[in-house]
Amino acid sequence: MNASRSIRHAIFAGIAMATLAACGSSATSPVNTTQALVPDGTQPLSGKFLGCPYQPGDVWQQSILNAQIDPNSAANIQATIDGGGGGGFSANAPTTDELINMANIRTPVVPVLGKVKWHTPYSPWPWASNFFIEPLSDGHAMVLQTQGCFYYEGYNVSYSNGTLSMYNGGMWNLNTAYVRPATGAISTASGIPLGLLAVRPEELNAGYISHAVGWDGVAYSWSKTACASPAAQTDCTDSLTFKGPSGDNPMPYGAHIRLKAAFDDSAFPKEAKAVAEALKKFGAYGYDTGCCNTIFFTNDSYGSPTWTSQDASSLRSITISNFDRVVAP
Repeated sequence: MNASRSIRHAIFAGIAMATLAACGSSATSPVNTTQALVPDGTQPLSGKFLGCPYQPGDVWQQSILNAQIDPNSAANIQATIDGGGGGGFSANAPTTDELINMANIRTPVVPVLGKVKWHTPYSPWPWASNFFIEPLSDGHAMVLQTQGCFYYEGYNVSYSNGTLSMYNGGMWNLNTAYVRPATGAISTASGIPLGLLAVRPEELNAGYISHAVGWDGVAYSWSKTACASPAAQTDCTDSLTFKGPSGDNPMPYGAHIRLKAAFDDSAFPKEAKAVAEALKKFGAYGYDTGCCNTIFFTNDSYGSPTWTSQDASSLRSITISNFDRVVAP
């Protein structure tokens, strides 16, 4: 992962907001026979990832309302501001450039070829020829195998003439609790799978998000080398030199931040309020850096996020100064 690809991603994502049609139009029609639905049969129950379980004790779904503030919190927050990350938070919607492909037992399983010698992506993957790959420079691809509840995510993915290739990628068994990886640079710099943190359409429609969300920080505003659980233990940053004063204590990759309870979101529209309340109860994990303090959104089988200019404006009123960093899980 590097500065140029992170910054390109953020720039192109802004363009995509205005120009892309809903990403689901180019993906396969999902088949999810194990989906757990609410009584009206239209949306998944909260507490699940598209019908698959968040395991008890999993870091993504732990309430942090009463979590201890990390001793380095104030210094990390100030360093983020000093390094250029003090602007408002953002979300690229109403359409996004990301989509979770839904696989089932009929989906072909194919080998994965690595694009570089220093990374070995997980192989094989369930993959269909019409599965969606992010159309921007990051080339993310996300697949959920619905029967087994195995989740796959890759970076710089391409598919041509029956061959699936990627820079790096991993697989996560959603039947077991997440384990901090040994090395990063899997699908994100930190090794944290961004799709599991994504804000999804049915959550915005319901007005409730039952898990932590993903925070793509501002390039050069975090530490060049430091990482905290659940980020990987090594090779887990963009290796970008911190732009703040040399005496600062920069934010580590993987940091878990919590919106202060006193932050007033009472006037927010429903969708923005759902994001703000999730930031208070479950927080956000810093998984990578780009340009704009972005909260990661994705489309899925339930459509595109409902997200208005009023929602976006409300979210921009939240800055890193409104957060505390809490103790890592």
